Amino acid sequence: MGSTRTGTAGTTVDRFTRGLRWFLSVPVRRETYRRLAYLLLAFPLGLLYFVFLVVGISIGIGLSILLVGIPILAFAVGSALLAAQFERRLVTLLLPVEVGARRELEGERRRDRALDLATDLRTWTPLLYLPSVFLLGTVSFTLLTTALSTALAMVLVPLYYDQPGLYVGVVTDRAPEFHQTVYLAWNQLLVGFEAVVTVGYWEITTLPGALAVAAGGIVLGLLTLHALNALAGLFARYARLLLADGYEPTALVGSA
Repeated sequence: MGSTRTGTAGTTVDRFTRGLRWFLSVPVRRETYRRLAYLLLAFPLGLLYFVFLVVGISIGIGLSILLVGIPILAFAVGSALLAAQFERRLVTLLLPVEVGARRELEGERRRDRALDLATDLRTWTPLLYLPSVFLLGTVSFTLLTTALSTALAMVLVPLYYDQPGLYVGVVTDRAPEFHQTVYLAWNQLLVGFEAVVTVGYWEITTLPGALAVAAGGIVLGLLTLHALNALAGLFARYARLLLADGYEPTALVGSA
């Protein structure tokens, strides 16, 4: 019985040690910075994808009644396929997932192969995926510019805590207030409850307090890196779901 308890305790300690090592080692893992690179690229690329597709598809559909919009729409879809192929390679390079593409179309004649390309669902999923890159870029850019910058400022507090006129965070004329009101009907009366939460500030005047803030900044930075890693991992699965097994844009030409 004693040996069993000792073995269980040892296993628990080992798991805790491995978990703590995994949590603390996120800044020194190479995959962390590959994922951060992808998340940083997602904002400008996603903005480009979103604007191009919205403008191209809307103009193409709007002018399709005059037949002028059909080549515009075809160009927009073809460009989306090219962008999807670029995203496959980018995801494979920077995120831990393999996103492959098919290179051969079914059918003996070019018209049959073009019909296969047009009717395959994987041809159209990039039109859903590419605008969502802009959403990912917006979320990741917000996390990078707020959470990580705040964490860095907190870590550096011991260097300037004793200098007047320096603030960390959002500086306003008055403390932010959050009002929460609940109304309950009782007999023929309406009873209301209002709670007011005021967010104040914390003034650091001692070195131990500054070191405590720096420790909190380290924890915040580690949590932010893990959150960004998790966000990139989820988007990698999303990319594989929508982009895997789709046709390359040169499949129709290569099948001639």
